[in-house]
Amino acid sequence: MHRYLIMLCLVMTSAAPGYSFAQFTGHLELLPAGCQATGQCTLKNKLHFKDADHVEWEAKAGLVTDGASIPGIFQPIIGAPFDPSFIKAAIIHDHYCDRHVRPWRQTHKVFYEGLIDQGVSMVKAKTMYLAVMLGGPKWVQLIPGIACGENCINNVKTVAGVPGYRFRNADYSAPDIAPAMARLAALLEADPDAISIEEIDAYAESLRPMDFYFQHGAEVAVNDTAAIE
Repeated sequence: MHRYLIMLCLVMTSAAPGYSFAQFTGHLELLPAGCQATGQCTLKNKLHFKDADHVEWEAKAGLVTDGASIPGIFQPIIGAPFDPSFIKAAIIHDHYCDRHVRPWRQTHKVFYEGLIDQGVSMVKAKTMYLAVMLGGPKWVQLIPGIACGENCINNVKTVAGVPGYRFRNADYSAPDIAPAMARLAALLEADPDAISIEEIDAYAESLRPMDFYFQHGAEVAVNDTAAIE
């Protein structure tokens, strides 16, 4: 019997998918003391996060942060900008949103994973994820398209010589965001696993069928300067 149980465990282990877990490392300390009341704090130590795909994310010591970019209308639902239950996730998320280091979809997803690692409930984390998918900042890297004559570009770079980007700042003013969050939260309250992150992505896209950023991936080929905003 003992031998049978060992064999069964081996079979189950080999058949089960390998799950990865996202995790923060580093102690979060904000300076100066009481800075949360002023709305601007500085990280004393670096804050590190490894996501579920083992990608490393880091906000360095000395970073100035205003906490989570949460519009006042959502704060009664989500919490204040420096809410300790999700401030780590917010700092990493806002840091990478400002710098466009990685694609916006990947950056918003790491916000969700950070919320889960901080102990935020799946209902709240998924609802907050939908909010940033709809109203959070978005960007694409512009790459050279097919040559098309003298009015076309062949090198999409800024005057500083770095890759060009088209981006849109966060905007949570759309009237459909709050109702969409409420609908999702109601469904998740009954079963937090009922709707996956991929399904939330699809839902957000269905609400923005003509949105430039939902229509494109991380890169967009452009053929003329009119394509650059």
